[in-house]
Parts: sequence; structure tokens; C-alpha cells
Amino acid sequence: MTLFDLFFLISVLFALVMAVRIAVFAIRGHWQAAGRSSRFLGLFVALYATVLISVSLLRPRSFYVPSERRCFDDWCAAALSVNTAADAPCGPSEGARDWIALVEVSSVARGIRQRASDAHAELEDQQGKRYQPCATTGKSLNDVLGPGESFRVYLPFRLPRNATPAGMVLHHGDFPGVIIIGADQSLFHPPALQRLTVERQP
Repeated sequence: MTLFDLFFLISVLFALVMAVRIAVFAIRGHWQAAGRSSRFLGLFVALYATVLISVSLLRPRSFYVPSERRCFDDWCAAALSVNTAADAPCGPSEGARDWIALVEVSSVARGIRQRASDAHAELEDQQGKRYQPCATTGKSLNDVLGPGESFRVYLPFRLPRNATPAGMVLHHGDFPGVIIIGADQSLFHPPALQRLTVERQP
């Protein structure tokens, strides 16, 4: 847990306490006190949002080296490599090239089975354009993981023939990262890029 995560948890707790305080004042008919508390809470939320957006816009994009594991709670993933496909997993096409990206998914949980139902990946090229997987093969990022288990996922992508992969953007849901100051997935911040080893490019 980072200091930003801790600050987010404290902020959420403070907002909840203030909301309860406002509700109690309103129930008891103390409208002036409820109004003062509401204005204070609104000011706090506005200040938090200002800091969130400012840090997101000023903070450089995060980059991870190939095979570096990133964990979202107990669910982890590492983008390993990408190479051109020997066949055409995305179907026939002219003027395009299919690539297969390899991702290792693992769990650091000790006693539970889990799955990341909202996890998905995009392949980004050297020009910054991102592509969705064009087919499903074998294991997926959303499959169930047992405690300490891991498996590999092969994701096919179709890129223009003159495009070269630069890395992969891994998503694990928007909430609560989108409202955590300094998080890789915070509002208006460029998503983190996991570099990939390009193994073969004819």
C-alpha cells in the first residue's frame, strides 16, 4: 500500500463521517449546522478533485520492463513477449500483420480462489495507437486462479503491416484507481505501459 492509497482510504472515511454528520444534523433539524458541514464536505471534495487532476496531468507516464509483474491486490500479471503469428488467428486480411502477445497471470492470495472479471489488455504500437485482441484462444485473463497458481495467456492482435508493438496496456477495472491520487489508472493520467520483448518480426 502506497501513501496515496492510505490518503485515499482516509479521505473516504472522512467523507463518510461527514455525510453521517450532515444526515444527523438534518434529522434533528439543525439546518445551519448541516449546511456548514455540507459546504465543508463540498470544499474538501473539490480540493481532492483538483489535486487528483493536477497530479494526473503533471505526473509522467509509468513504464514497466518486460516480464515485470504488476499486482492489483492479489491478482498479478506480467507482459512477457510478443511475436508475429505463423498463421492468421484473426482471419484472412491484406495489409495487416497478426501478433501474439504472451501474458503470465498469477495469484499471491494464500487461501482463496479468484478471478479478474474486468481485466483486459490492449496492444500499443510505437505511434501510441492501441488495439483490442482480435480473437480468443485458450486461457483468458478472466479465468479463475487458485491460491498461488499461475497460467499463461496468448492474446492475438491485428496491426497494420507497418506498425510495430511498443508494449501492452493492462486494465483491471476503473474503480477505485480512477479516483486515487498518483495511481497509474487515475483520471486523465496516461495508462501505464508494460514493455514487451519483440521476439520475431519477419
